[in-house]
Parts: sequence; C-alpha cells; structure tokens
Amino acid sequence: MRSRTVVATAIGTTALLGATGCLPAGGHQAADIGKAARASAGATAPAPSGSGSDESKGSGSGAGSGRLTDLSGREILRRAHKATREAESAHVVAKVRLDGKPMAIDLSLDKKGNCNGVIRLDGMGRMDLIKSAELIHFKGDEAYWRGAAKLKNAPRKQTDQMVAALAGRWVKVPASDARSAAMTGMCDLDKLTLEAGRDSILARKGAAATVDGVPAVAVTSPGKDGTETDYVATEGTPYILRSTLSGKEDGEVSFSEFGKPVDVTSPKDSDVLDMGRAGGSGPGESV
Repeated sequence: MRSRTVVATAIGTTALLGATGCLPAGGHQAADIGKAARASAGATAPAPSGSGSDESKGSGSGAGSGRLTDLSGREILRRAHKATREAESAHVVAKVRLDGKPMAIDLSLDKKGNCNGVIRLDGMGRMDLIKSAELIHFKGDEAYWRGAAKLKNAPRKQTDQMVAALAGRWVKVPASDARSAAMTGMCDLDKLTLEAGRDSILARKGAAATVDGVPAVAVTSPGKDGTETDYVATEGTPYILRSTLSGKEDGEVSFSEFGKPVDVTSPKDSDVLDMGRAGGSGPGESV
C-alpha cells in the first residue's frame, strides 16, 4: 500500500478530525463547546462575598463607584463579554463529552487562526496540533490512529499499516486543504468567544472567588440546560476566567494567558510526512 493512500485514508477517517469539526463554532459555555463533561468542583473555590448576592435590575447598579464588584450581575457580564471578545489570544482548557466519551481540549489560540495544543478523547488517544496561517501539523499516538481506523471499520491489515506509518509521526497539511477544515474551525478564537458573557437580564451576582490565583466574582445565569456560572476577573481587565454549567448538562471551560502570542513554530523533526506531496498524483513511497 502506497504511503499517499495510507495518509489519505487516515485523514479521511480520523475520528478526532471529525470530533473537532463537530464542536460548535461559537459559545463559551462548556455545553456549547461539546457535550459537557462533569465540572471540576475543586478547580474554583468560591468564598462568601461581603456584599452577598445581588439580583440584576439593569446596568446602572453601583456604576458610580468604579469597582466591578459594585455593579449588577448583568453589567458585569456585559463588561466581561466586551473584554473577552477583544482579547487577541488566549489559552483555553475544556472538559467536554463527545458521543458520551470524555474529551479534553488544551489549546492556545488567537484571532488569526493560529493554535497549538493537545486534544484527547477517551478511546481515541492523543492528538497534538500546531496550526499557522499556512500549515497544519498534527501527530496522533497509536490509540488515535487505531481509533480512527475502527471508526470506519478498516480491515486489520490496513489498520496495522496505518499505525506503522503514522503513529507518533508529525503530518503536515496545507491550511487551505479542504480536509483540514475541521481543525481550521477549532483554532478560531473569535468563534469560540462569540457568546462569551452575553447579556442576560436574569444574571445574578454571586460570591467572590479565586480562579488560578486571580480574584474573581461569580455571576450566575439560568438557562434551558442548567445554571451557567461565569467567573469574571475583578483585578485588571474583566476577562471571563472560567465558565461552568450545572443541571441538565454539566461542564467547564477555562480561559487564561490573554494576549500571549501563540507559538506556531514547525516541529523540529526531519521525519514530518508532507500530506501536500503525499496526496499528489505522483507515486508515494512504499510502506
């Protein structure tokens, strides 16, 4: 079997390529990033706030004091939405479910479509990803490629050939290639933060909290899938640091490293498989 055939088959049947394509383009809620997983209760430790809770009655509450915590829940979300949407880059960590299976996303990404990180899916192993404006590099472990082959009921011999050729190996694909569309959409920070901190008339300010050492305030908003809680930074720019959903769906997504450049340096590996060449009309190397 020629390598170009192995790679073309692998790209076309890769489950995680399909998984990233299935993730909704917008929304900061864990449920909007995928079928939400169990939120990690210990990750955020809310502490009682001296001001107690505050039912939102509009954007004017406490506006004269200049302190974010003196504003209504609704106004805090408005400011958080603006700040988060204006961020040029961020580090995003999410715990989600895809078809009932736990999935972990750990990506640094920006508004230019650059990203760098890791995606893990239960039963599908690990995929490393580096995407720039021109190229996508990705690397799957053996479990990743076997899972991809199983998804399409590939014969055992073909699966073994795919694993031998590709497991633990970087594959390079042009960003303009139609087969890379799923990854391209996954690496768009603008789309990911489209709904972040949207205005909600039912938003209610809650207790003070600390998210990864950063002081924050919790704002809860009821929805059809449960109660969403956004933790907004109260020092510096009022970014959304973490969003959780509890109720019919449970899940969590965290944001950090706002404005930090995304490293899209190509892998320092001489054995990168060039999909642009492997997918051409010429003969490929034997495997």
